[in-house]
Amino acid sequence: MAAIKLNIHIQPDANPDNVARTLSLLASDPDLDFPTYKELLEALAEKGIGSRIELPSTASSMGILAKADGAIRLSPDGRALARIREEVRGDLLHFLIYSGWDAHHPLDFLQSWGYRNCCDRYWSDGDIQLTTTYLDRQVEETINEAREAFTSMNVGEFDEISFSRKSLTGAHKWLLALQPQVLHPNSPDAKDRTFRRRDFCPPELVVLALAWVLRDETTVTGVDILLTREKRETLCKACLLSPEALDRVLDWAIPTFPSLISPGTRAGSYGRFVRLHKIPAVEDVIR
Repeated sequence: MAAIKLNIHIQPDANPDNVARTLSLLASDPDLDFPTYKELLEALAEKGIGSRIELPSTASSMGILAKADGAIRLSPDGRALARIREEVRGDLLHFLIYSGWDAHHPLDFLQSWGYRNCCDRYWSDGDIQLTTTYLDRQVEETINEAREAFTSMNVGEFDEISFSRKSLTGAHKWLLALQPQVLHPNSPDAKDRTFRRRDFCPPELVVLALAWVLRDETTVTGVDILLTREKRETLCKACLLSPEALDRVLDWAIPTFPSLISPGTRAGSYGRFVRLHKIPAVEDVIR
């Protein structure tokens, strides 16, 4: 069997701007669909949105596009995302690419693995200046971490890992779409940006991210969930949030989405409890 190419590269040509513009185009006409990705790509190129296959491929892997009955159109999540408040759309697009990789299907949506690794690294390092030296070292260490991680998952032989400084350009485009920002200065052509954990994130993001953090729990809804130190850290990483700000963000999210989340019935020295009333989908956080 031939060795596989481990492509954890984050595509700069598939980014929040052109994914959002693709959403807007397809949402403008509920009956709009395309028989093939080639025809969709031609329509996107005609509108000046993008001309590379990475754009619809990434949107499909994020669950924004779906193919059904021989046609490509917006998925239910895609239609919901088109109706989300514009100021939080970047955060939800971040969530979809961050959470898209699944250890049960380790060779699917590999750029999500690369993006999550990037976000988790920045969060763990804290307040960091993204100098040339730092980014060059990040590329080397990411490749080494990928080799170790995927070897341990027994995915088969691979002789090449695709990840470079261009991959970090792709990752930074998703991070630049977040509000509040995490990259400073927040401009596309900035040099030597600084990453900082943020003190707030939209309640839409924290509710979806909480359900993702609990994805491997046997019972999630209708029971008290203890936010252990590990769960809190994983949630803060997904939201790129300062740990000190998490409780304040949850306090904002609970009255914002009372049908989805409420305080737990218990409290005490073990930590904070919360309850999810359902596993939220993107449509559940439209307001």
